[in-house]
Amino acid sequence: MQTLHGTVLQPRSATECMIHENAWVRIDDCGRIHEVVPAGAGTGATVGDASCWILPGFIDAHCHVPQWERRGIDGLTLFDWHERIVYPAEARFEDPDFAERKAEAFATGVIGFGTTTVAAFGCPFPESADRVFSVFARRGLRAVFGMMLNDVNCPAPLCQQTNAALDQARELGAKWHGAENGRLHYAFCPRMPVCCSEAMMRGAAALARMLGCYVQTHLAESPAEVMAVREAFPERLDGVDVLAEMGLLTDRTLFGHGVFLSRAQRQQVAEAGTTIVHCPTANLFLESGLMDYVAHRSAGIRMALGSGVGGGPNPFMPQVAVDFLQTAKGLKVYAMPRRTHDVPTPAEAWWLLTRGAAAALHMDDRIGSVESGLEADLLVVRPEPWIAELPPDQRISALLYTLRPQQIEHVFIAGRRVGP
Repeated sequence: MQTLHGTVLQPRSATECMIHENAWVRIDDCGRIHEVVPAGAGTGATVGDASCWILPGFIDAHCHVPQWERRGIDGLTLFDWHERIVYPAEARFEDPDFAERKAEAFATGVIGFGTTTVAAFGCPFPESADRVFSVFARRGLRAVFGMMLNDVNCPAPLCQQTNAALDQARELGAKWHGAENGRLHYAFCPRMPVCCSEAMMRGAAALARMLGCYVQTHLAESPAEVMAVREAFPERLDGVDVLAEMGLLTDRTLFGHGVFLSRAQRQQVAEAGTTIVHCPTANLFLESGLMDYVAHRSAGIRMALGSGVGGGPNPFMPQVAVDFLQTAKGLKVYAMPRRTHDVPTPAEAWWLLTRGAAAALHMDDRIGSVESGLEADLLVVRPEPWIAELPPDQRISALLYTLRPQQIEHVFIAGRRVGP
C-alpha cells in the first residue's frame, strides 16, 4: 500500500472546496484510494511531506492529439487555422509509426502538466488511431479518444468514404471502449456539421448508441462557423437543431466550445444532458469569441474545461481555469450596462478541473476527487510556501493562480506513478 502525505485539496461542488492539512492518503494495491487520514493519525509516508499538496488529477475535456506540436501559432482565424495548421497536422498522421511517436510526445506532455484524463480527437486514419490508443494503454493515461470523421468539405487526403470510415470507427470502438479496466473509452468524432454528410453523422450517432460510446464534435465556435452551418443546412434552425436531428444531442455527447448559443439553444442542450466543454484559452487565442459561462451554468448545462490544444496554446489546465475566470470577469466588466451577476470563483474553477469535469464525463464514480473508494488519479505538488500562511479561501485562490507545471512532483493514474 502506498501512502501520500500533504495538504489535500478536496473540491466538493461548484461552491465548496475543502482543505485538509497535513493529511495522509493511502492507496491500495488495486490503485484505489483506501482512506484519507486526518492530521496526526498517519505515519510512514512514502511520497510527499507537510509542505506538499495532494490534488485530484486535472481533466482536459477537449484537445487534439495531432495538434500537440502545433501550439502557439498566432494570427489565424478559426477556418484559416484549419486550412494552414489543423489539416496539415492531421495529414502527417497517415504514417502510423509517426502517429505513434507523436502520441508518445503528447502523453509525456499532458502527464507532465498534471493532466490525468483527456477527451481528445485523433486523425481520420484508423491504424494511426489504433496506435494512439496503444500508447495511451502503455503510458497509463485515462482517455476518451477516437478517429476523426469527415467526408465532405475537407482536403482530399483526409476525406473519408462514409461507410468505410464508419466501419473502421465501429471496429475501433469495439476494441477500445472500456479497455484497460475502463481507463480507455471510445468517442465517435464527427469533426463538425459542415465537414460531415448526414449519413456520416447519423451513422456515428447510431454506432455510439449501439456500443455505449461517447460522441465528440464542435459547436458554435465562431460566427463564421455558425454561418457556415446555417448555409449548409438551410432547412434546420441552427447548429443545435442540426445535431439533434442527426441523433448527436445526447447525454454522452461532448460539444467543444459552444460560444454562440441562444437562450433556447441552451435550454435544448441542458434538457438533453449534453456537456459543453468551455475552451476559454482557445476561444481568445483564435479570436473566436468569449463564451458566457454564467448563462450556460444558469441554464443547467453540464460543463467541463478544455485546453483546445492546439488552437489553445497552453495545455496547463490550471491556467485554462484562470482564463475561464478572467473571461467571466471581462464579460461582466465590459457589458453595457455592467452586469450584476456573480462571476465564478476559484473554488468553482477547481471543481471544473476535477470533480465537475468527471461528472460531465460520467466518471465521477471513479475519479475526480480524493475520496475513499475512487481510483487514485492524484498529483503531489509543492507550491510556493507562503500559500500555507493564508486563510483557507485565499489558499484556494492563490494555489490556482500561482501553481506552475515545474511544481508537480508526482503524477498518479489509477494508483500507478506515471510521471512527470
